[in-house]
Amino acid sequence: MSQDLLAAALAQHVSVSPEQEAAFMAICELREAKKKEFLLRTGEQNHYIYFVLSGCLRSFIIDQAGKEVNLEFAVERYWISDIAFNKPALLSIQALEPTRYVQINSSAFEELTQQHPVFNLFYRKLLQNGYFAFKKRMLSGMTQTAAENYRDFLLKFPTLSQRIPQYHIASYLGITPEFFSSIKSEGLDLYQQAIS
Repeated sequence: MSQDLLAAALAQHVSVSPEQEAAFMAICELREAKKKEFLLRTGEQNHYIYFVLSGCLRSFIIDQAGKEVNLEFAVERYWISDIAFNKPALLSIQALEPTRYVQINSSAFEELTQQHPVFNLFYRKLLQNGYFAFKKRMLSGMTQTAAENYRDFLLKFPTLSQRIPQYHIASYLGITPEFFSSIKSEGLDLYQQAIS
């Protein structure tokens, strides 16, 4: 099951031979995290890329006021990492629910790219997709209402609002939980219009 999901995730970005796919699978380590367990804390050395098989991970930072600010959610078939490998992490990664995931050691991945350069393209595409999603979210935050941003959240993560506490969504949207409560129904209406 996990190999099928990983193979599909690879195929989304690059075409690989059976030998290359086997080499990639050989560096993938299956792991499980309990709810609230940290995979990475800010300041720790970061050595891994993570791929979610089931569950939900979040990346977040602590702002100057001491509040947690959610940057990213990774649900089934999503990749997540701190981009700075073998350096102190800029963010934390935590499980919001029991999560099965694959971790890939950055050094092992670097060796893989030397043996099979196609994985350089794979990683570049992951970075490009992540950068595009970040820029799109940043621009939406500047040009859309909070309700429209919540609609976009629901379009991207249709079931996540039933799986995680609402304050995590509010943090991701950059608003207070109280304000989120006031715009939630409007955002849901916009979402229903978008999918109908």
